[in-house]
Amino acid sequence: MELLDYENDHLARVRAGLPECMVLLRKNGAFPLSEPCRLAAYGNGVRCSVKGGTGSGDVNAHVVVNVEQGLRDAGFELVGDWWYDDYDVRREKARKAFYKQLRKDAKAAGQNPVFYGLGAIMPEPEYSLPMDFSADAAIYVLARVAGEGADRKVIPGDVLLTQTEIRDILLLNERYERFMLVLNTGAPIDLTPVQEVGNILLLSQLGSQMGNALADVLLGRANPSGKLATTWSAAADYCPDIEIGDPDDTRYREGVYVGYRYFDTVGTRAMYPFGFGLTYTEFELDGACVELEAGRVLVTVDVKNTGAVAGKQVVQAYVTAPEGKLKKPWQELAGFAKTRELQPGEAERVSIAFDMADLASFDEAADYVLRLGTSSADAVAVAAVELDSDATVREVRPVAGPAAFEDRVYERVARNENLDELPCLLLDPADVAMPTPVYDTEPDVEPAVAALTDEQLVY
Repeated sequence: MELLDYENDHLARVRAGLPECMVLLRKNGAFPLSEPCRLAAYGNGVRCSVKGGTGSGDVNAHVVVNVEQGLRDAGFELVGDWWYDDYDVRREKARKAFYKQLRKDAKAAGQNPVFYGLGAIMPEPEYSLPMDFSADAAIYVLARVAGEGADRKVIPGDVLLTQTEIRDILLLNERYERFMLVLNTGAPIDLTPVQEVGNILLLSQLGSQMGNALADVLLGRANPSGKLATTWSAAADYCPDIEIGDPDDTRYREGVYVGYRYFDTVGTRAMYPFGFGLTYTEFELDGACVELEAGRVLVTVDVKNTGAVAGKQVVQAYVTAPEGKLKKPWQELAGFAKTRELQPGEAERVSIAFDMADLASFDEAADYVLRLGTSSADAVAVAAVELDSDATVREVRPVAGPAAFEDRVYERVARNENLDELPCLLLDPADVAMPTPVYDTEPDVEPAVAALTDEQLVY
């Protein structure tokens, strides 16, 4: 299909930006490759690449370059075409069986199979295909379909790896000195069984130019510089109060401890924490400075590329708020900043700014500890902001009626930190006051709202 000039321009811009969305989870120096080579590429995501999520997580596109095409167009010689063909046959057989069972289950439940199957995702099937090809390097592209319409399941082929995937990934890792596991997924997977793999790249689901962008990263024409927006760990590590599976309601019983806040509060070290992400180069942070003016914090720090190739880094600021009348997680992200592309040896001073009013801990007079790092797990204390008297940020009242459940409370795990030498900035209570919201409804409307059922509130 011939594209218009503006469409080609858009695709080029997208391709250039995609490496900044990829997250390098592990590296051992075997990548990038110096030039296109004979490549052993396996896994369900090579040909059946997932460009987006389900429902509103996907869009129609004139051009979609999957991993197979992107690698071939970049000059790689892919071995084992028959492997893809044979996998396609096995996948189609599993797909037909899956939907046959879905229709059977819908009939047994007395429901319309179309609505019954909305959001249903076929788990990755088990299979056995030989991988006896000779090549200069290898990748395994592991794909998962997920998105709007259904919760994921902690079963093999979804959150968990299948025995097929574990076997093949470990075999390739043992056989090839230059091997990379590529994750074509928009949500976490439990990678516990394959932690010995030295190179892992979260490709994610990057749309129409995904295959071309992956080739650019494998060849070092671009440097991945994304950071995790979710926590990746073993399935058993996540908050036990997470409630999923109900098609009509989701109760966030974990309350303020959503995501990384739970891990940091209870002291569980995630496999790959929130905000984490490596690059092909190395960076160091130095000379952190914190200023406070009229309730607004400005954090500046020097970021230096200490490695051998150009790259970008993301600096993240977190705040530990005091606990008093209201329980708080151990820390919360307050802001972040990304450097421009830094050449080897080059440095840039970056700035992160945020308002203390946005971090209010109910109205408690105490110290707020500011932390700086490149992930939630490595952020270190750089300053404290002291509020020496209670400050009312804003006055609000409930208007939605009582919740149908109580939030879970987790106690903070004690850290062995010496904060006595931190620079301390004094916060004027008057600097965090915010306008009190004006409500459209009168207070006597609340009992009427509280009396409505969920169905009445929906409609």
